[in-house]
Amino acid sequence: MKQFLTKSIILTVIIFILGTILYTTILERFFLSVLPILALFFFLVTNLVHAYLLKIAGKSSSRFTSRYMAVSFIKMFFYVAVAVVYVIFYRENSKIFIANFLLLYAVYSIFEVSEFLKVVKQMN
Repeated sequence: MKQFLTKSIILTVIIFILGTILYTTILERFFLSVLPILALFFFLVTNLVHAYLLKIAGKSSSRFTSRYMAVSFIKMFFYVAVAVVYVIFYRENSKIFIANFLLLYAVYSIFEVSEFLKVVKQMN
C-alpha cells in the first residue's frame, strides 16, 4: 500500500501541474474552482478502494471476485451520483465538469487497475 500511495501522490501532483499549466494558458476560460477538489476526490477514493482490495486479495478467489465486482459497482455508482448531483446544482458548468470528471475517472481507473494487477501477479 505504501508504494501505491507514493505512486498515486506522484500521479496527483502531475495532474495538478498539468492542470495548472493548461488552465492558466490554453484552457483558462474553462477552469472551474471545483476541479482541484475533484482531483483530490479521485485520489482519496482510489486509495481507499485500493486499500480495501489489498485487504481482501489474500482471501479465497471466489469471494475475492465477487467482492471486487461489488466494490467496483459501488465505486462506479458513487461516482455517477457525485456527477449527477453536481450537474443538477450547476447546470451552466456541467459540460466542463463532466469532461474533466471523465478524464480523471479514466486516468485514476487505469492507474488503479494496472497497479492492482501487479499485486495480483506477485501473489500468484
